Amino acid sequence: MGTVTMATLLSYTPLLLQGVYVTMAAWCVAGSISLIIGTCLGIASSQRIGSKPVIIAIRIYSFVTRGIPAYVHILIGYFVIPSITGMDVSGFTAATCALGICASGYVTEIVRGGINAIPQGQWDSCHALGFSLRSTLRYIILPQSLKIMTPSLIGEYEQLVKSTSLLAAIGVTELTRAGMNIISRELNPLPVYCTIACFYLLFSAIFNLMIIYSQRKSE
Repeated sequence: MGTVTMATLLSYTPLLLQGVYVTMAAWCVAGSISLIIGTCLGIASSQRIGSKPVIIAIRIYSFVTRGIPAYVHILIGYFVIPSITGMDVSGFTAATCALGICASGYVTEIVRGGINAIPQGQWDSCHALGFSLRSTLRYIILPQSLKIMTPSLIGEYEQLVKSTSLLAAIGVTELTRAGMNIISRELNPLPVYCTIACFYLLFSAIFNLMIIYSQRKSE
């Protein structure tokens, strides 16, 4: 087995940083997809807005997306969907869209729960004052529910950044795959995997600080 020194690791800094960049890009794309879909479906499936058929349909969607592991989502997005549709998509595009759809089920439940937590009196007061549904959501309901949802959303997006490591399974050179490439050259996995773990711990520390900040701000 080879020996990986600090100097050797530093020589691979550009490859690791490229992996970090791809990881962050995948997280941003998947996070944006999940936030848009999850917010829309969460609002539409809330008790005071959605009709019963709509709520049932969205809950089925949420159940399916949450019930299938993220890894299987990626395999379906990369192998199954292109073969059915005939579309030629890159591994990055297929995997990030799959992760976004997978996470959207969780975001849907978080948003729905946050809106449903607002007391009925808030809705009745807005109705009595002549607020439209759009104005009620924008100025009254969503600002209050956002305080409830924020810790859960941050936790979900912390998990999402870790899930980007699954992109390595289909050959996308994100952080984990970059580390695997280094290991294949140096034949000493311990220091490389420790370095990768430190990057993910740094990401988690940032998200945990965000949770602490949001909780203090809401007090």
